[in-house]
Amino acid sequence: MPARQAFTLIEAMIASVILAVTVTAVSLPFTAGAQNEQDSARVTLAVALAEELMEEILSKPFADPNGVQTPGPEAGETGRSLYDNIDDYHGYSEADGQIKDVNGVACTGLLAKGLSRGALAEYVYLFGQSTAQSPSIIRVTVTVSYKGRAVSTLQRLVYRNGA
Repeated sequence: MPARQAFTLIEAMIASVILAVTVTAVSLPFTAGAQNEQDSARVTLAVALAEELMEEILSKPFADPNGVQTPGPEAGETGRSLYDNIDDYHGYSEADGQIKDVNGVACTGLLAKGLSRGALAEYVYLFGQSTAQSPSIIRVTVTVSYKGRAVSTLQRLVYRNGA
């Protein structure tokens, strides 16, 4: 009876390496696909959060009821619920883990982790318009960032009606 040949240790190790490389190569697209899906879902959330804050800002009147025309909240306006016009949102920001909707409910969940949000409300003068006049336009910018990198930015120009 002829002797049977078996795998040598070297052949078994080579087969193991080939198997490991193959499994890695096959699973890499699935891992990348899952990461891309998560990134896409995060961008969708960022856009929704930017739109939500923009709508809140645009629901406020152009002019301050007290006649103050300085970007940023006035004394006593210590939070969003107390903002009474568009320019109060200038410099507004919410850090990672601090994003809240208009009702004060925190945005939580895996996709919200790492997101921050901010707003600017800047008066714009038209070409040739004297800066001695009251500005008739505010540029509102809302940015949502992921780990410090802007993911969604919305801008709107708001015209003073009846100016």
